[in-house]
Amino acid sequence: MEKPAISFSAKEDPLERRLTTLEREVLLLKHRVRKIEEALRGVLGEEEGAEENALLTEIDVTKPRVIEILIDWVNFMLSKVGEEELPTLLEYYRSIGWINKKVADLLLRYAQGLRVEEVKGFMEPEDHIKSLEYINRIKEAMG
Repeated sequence: MEKPAISFSAKEDPLERRLTTLEREVLLLKHRVRKIEEALRGVLGEEEGAEENALLTEIDVTKPRVIEILIDWVNFMLSKVGEEELPTLLEYYRSIGWINKKVADLLLRYAQGLRVEEVKGFMEPEDHIKSLEYINRIKEAMG
């Protein structure tokens, strides 16, 4: 007599196989999360040094020309992303080394006194280039 081609032992139960697969996937995800957390700790640990090496680390608000450029830049960013998303945009600029926390905080303080009528809702690549130009203009105006 031949053995049946299909066996329903506990090891070959479809639910058991699915459970085993899910357990492996959970372990893999936990491992990936640990790796990401380790990488973030490394980045956050280096954040202080990165802050010092940002393109714009301070803004001299005693110079009228600097204030004029600063207000123009803040107004430009507000017209693109709005008041609610401005902190997110500035955090992005911090993460790529364009500004540091001190500059971001100053920009947010100036934004509190400005209102724009129309908000585009997002930044185009050209808009980021314009922000970089504002950074360079501020640096030049400070001498």
